[in-house]
Amino acid sequence: MLCSNPIFERSLFVGAHLDDIELAAAGTAARLVKAGALVRFLVMSTSAYTAYDGSRHRDADVAVAEGRGAAMTLGVRQLDILEFPAKDVENHSTVVEAINEVVDDFRPTMVFTHWPFDTHRSHANTALATIAAGRYYNSIVMYEPITPAGRSYVGFRPQLYVNIDDTVELKLRALRQHRSEYEKYGGEKWIEGVEARSRYRGYEMGARYGEAFEISRMEALM
Repeated sequence: MLCSNPIFERSLFVGAHLDDIELAAAGTAARLVKAGALVRFLVMSTSAYTAYDGSRHRDADVAVAEGRGAAMTLGVRQLDILEFPAKDVENHSTVVEAINEVVDDFRPTMVFTHWPFDTHRSHANTALATIAAGRYYNSIVMYEPITPAGRSYVGFRPQLYVNIDDTVELKLRALRQHRSEYEKYGGEKWIEGVEARSRYRGYEMGARYGEAFEISRMEALM
């Protein structure tokens, strides 16, 4: 079981932006917190966003406040927010080393990160940089991307399923904390879409709600 498996005792969740972790893995994070695991979030950017036409979607202080509120909703007390550009997180040595510093400080037994075929380049680069930073660690799994980031030319392969029946409401409550994203993506329609994905993954695994991950590598504890 997830709750009693020592491989999850120290779980690090890495996201490019404030809301990425919650979209893909909030139910899993909340379940681990409830089980007594040490859970830490690392976000690569303050997530301020200005569009190509100059219109401003959200300011950094708003995104950070929303992200801290969401983490608290899930019971996550350790949230590190770095200051790489939201639209330009690169697979570069400076990014790798920034993640490396947190990884070596926390010494996770499990690392969660983005999927490298995500259509958002900052997500994809965060995935590659995390895998590089965690090269001496044995267990790394990758988030299932959600539209619009999930419209890739490569198919996501769900390999690890987590039952989130008891934490799906915390997941949705945490997403609602991201008010600027909530309004951008259609309010409750956004929430309903995320819930529907969770229902589908739950159906696949024989639960009501689930989250799925693709495995980069995982240690087998015998």
